[in-house]
Amino acid sequence: MMITIDCAGDSDMASELQNYLKKHQYDVETEESSVMLDASDVEKILGSFLKDNNRTEYSIRKIDSKTFLISKEVPIEDFGFLRCEMCGYVVSSEEELLVHRRAHGIQLL
Repeated sequence: MMITIDCAGDSDMASELQNYLKKHQYDVETEESSVMLDASDVEKILGSFLKDNNRTEYSIRKIDSKTFLISKEVPIEDFGFLRCEMCGYVVSSEEELLVHRRAHGIQLL
């Protein structure tokens, strides 16, 4: 079964992955920033690729039975959101965060 590995729009990553897979004797096809591979142990292969290429900031997500995504984790705080330090709830303003904190019983001055 042909598996698609989406490199989240990163054509350099797709090219690097393609070269890595060819070096390890896999038949691959590419299309823009995606790589198609016919293998059963895709998660293991991708994990090795990320480790061998020192891309520890990337993660592998299984989207469905035929698609995987390799992407870099970006904290929501980088987009201007705020996170409750008690439960991780995300809001877009300091005022919303103060209101939310009250649900935890936190009284702020």
